[in-house]
Amino acid sequence: MTSQRSGKQPRPTTSATPTTYGLLGMLAVRSWTGYELTQQVRRSLRFVWPASEGHLYREQRRLVELGWARVEEEPAGARTRKRYFVTPEGTAALTTWLTTEPEEPHFQIEGVLRAFYADQGSPEDLARSMRATAAMARDMLSELVGHAAEYLEDGGPLSLLERGVGAEGDRQEFHGRPMFPERLHSVALAIDVTTSLLSTLQQFFERGAEEVDTWPSTTDPELTTATRERLQLVVDRHLAGDQAPSS
Repeated sequence: MTSQRSGKQPRPTTSATPTTYGLLGMLAVRSWTGYELTQQVRRSLRFVWPASEGHLYREQRRLVELGWARVEEEPAGARTRKRYFVTPEGTAALTTWLTTEPEEPHFQIEGVLRAFYADQGSPEDLARSMRATAAMARDMLSELVGHAAEYLEDGGPLSLLERGVGAEGDRQEFHGRPMFPERLHSVALAIDVTTSLLSTLQQFFERGAEEVDTWPSTTDPELTTATRERLQLVVDRHLAGDQAPSS
């Protein structure tokens, strides 16, 4: 499989999914046991591409079936465990995937889904759901900001970048984990956009819950004027964005 660097390519036609490529990307960094892979997803990928533990184990098997990963048995006490390694075909597949058009963004937020059908419930139910969603967004945001702060610590991956050390062949550990400082440029981009989205989500649902507290019901005609103002704000905000000068 060859990679084309220029232009956007059609999405691969194999049975691979974005989750497959997410795990493949992790294997491109280093080898992992199946358990380590699921734990690393919990630490990082779940913020942008959540998947159940069972699904992650199925995707590990898929990588082997596709020939993109190989697996070795290694001793683990009285038992053995599987360790996954990327293959040259897997590296090529990952490189090719990065040249393709991504899927449209997904917003799988149960709090938004509940808001969509809130006319079937009470303002109290809606406000409670909104506050719970805001609290979870705040916790996720705090965890990601913690990662960013850790990267900034003395002896962390950013300081290795600044000193020009810690590349392949000279791997160092920080807080008991191997560091890959060369990845920090792209990782920082992902953290930036994800924390921005979580912050927006938290603030919106906190303000929204306070507003819903004042609603007589979720279908009361007295809300019509405020609803017109909200919809007009959506349109105006979009138009303002289109007219903003590009940097």
